Amino acid sequence: MSELVSVSPVEERAPFSVEKNLAYYFKTARRNLFNSPVDSVLTIILLVALAVCLPKAVDWLYFSAVFIGENRNACHPDAACWIPIINFVDYYIYGPYPIDERWRVDSAFALGVLAFPMLMSKKVPQKLLMAYVLLLPAVIWFLIKGGVGFTDISTTALGGVTLTYFLGIIAMCLSLPVAILLALGRKSRLPIIRWVCILYIELVRAVPVLTFLFMASLMLQLFLPGGVTVDVLFRILFVLIFVSAAYKAEIIRGAIQAVPVGQVEASYAMGCGYWKTMAYVVMPQALRNSVPALITNFIGLFKETTLVMILGLLELMGVVRATFENVEWVGMHTEGMLVVSFFFFIICFSIAQYGALLERRIKSTKH
Repeated sequence: MSELVSVSPVEERAPFSVEKNLAYYFKTARRNLFNSPVDSVLTIILLVALAVCLPKAVDWLYFSAVFIGENRNACHPDAACWIPIINFVDYYIYGPYPIDERWRVDSAFALGVLAFPMLMSKKVPQKLLMAYVLLLPAVIWFLIKGGVGFTDISTTALGGVTLTYFLGIIAMCLSLPVAILLALGRKSRLPIIRWVCILYIELVRAVPVLTFLFMASLMLQLFLPGGVTVDVLFRILFVLIFVSAAYKAEIIRGAIQAVPVGQVEASYAMGCGYWKTMAYVVMPQALRNSVPALITNFIGLFKETTLVMILGLLELMGVVRATFENVEWVGMHTEGMLVVSFFFFIICFSIAQYGALLERRIKSTKH
């Protein structure tokens, strides 16, 4: 019997690898692009379209484009004119923010950018990461808006990328905790809490976001006592946070219902109360299962910040449109829209890639 059982340690199997030579890439391209006659025809059509359009697009955007000049006379009619973009780049980033206070905006940008490597790193403790994300909105508010040792900056001085970043980061960070509370409230056994949450979620989902923004900026002041005012930026933030939270709450509620009931009952049997069960058993699984839908909601929320332009606040889209409505540059709006599109693509693509990273990590932890 001892001869049949080996007592020597088992050697680790070498990871599977494929030699990626020219033949490998040729085979991959053939499998993905020319797998069938229809695929082959579509691939050829797309390659021809790219060969025809791409050189012209690159020439229009860069090689024949005009980057330096004083006025419209320096622009070429058959190429992009980046003169207004370059001349007003500070205005696009900071808006009318005071020049001597722009270090506060730069500090707020740095804190927001720092959150990405912290979120992607496995070495950062979870408690430290959660504390950083929860405190980030308050720190950004005091840096950009002012208060508690900082000079108060008027709402009219916020614009461009600064305003878009300000609204997007704060709304994304604070809407998730509110959504978790709404989801738990909708599943509460207390009828009053449950029906209040149901009524709120269904009402918010049935009314356009723009309606709430108009009510917050124009009608709310009519119902406040005389002499009491609420900053318009705070009102808009309130709308973005609590409207987005209603949609996230339904995502999280669906993920909570997907957690096996046996795990909840086992947690109660071990002596854990409601809040411990939710914190350590239900919510970790629910949040992992809802990552794709939550990332989509975050991307939509960030793009919805452009709606504040209708209320008179000039975020990035607003300042770009204001520039090209100038008599000197009227009618040359294509370059501005390309800049706005590129900015939102970079931000939304980064959020999507972080979501994909989370999904890969979650998949690697499943047995």
